[in-house]
Amino acid sequence: MGFEKVVLDKVAKAIKEDRKASFTCGTLFVECDEGQARSVFHMLSKYLGVGRVQVSGPITGEYAFDFVEQKQQEEHSPFATVNS
Repeated sequence: MGFEKVVLDKVAKAIKEDRKASFTCGTLFVECDEGQARSVFHMLSKYLGVGRVQVSGPITGEYAFDFVEQKQQEEHSPFATVNS
């Protein structure tokens, strides 16, 4: 099952409504209230990992969810220098 299909199924369960969510150009748009948007955000963060989901809205009754790469932790700063 593709990423978008899995996410849409999870969103439908979180907001308890079908056909209120869709993808456009990789962004998930969900018609919902603020409480439902929070539920969707927390569910997606739990599923994908903290820091992987960004949310904007409401914009005309919709919230937009974008998915970002998780930042890699560095073992050593690239700016650190060692003087011998």
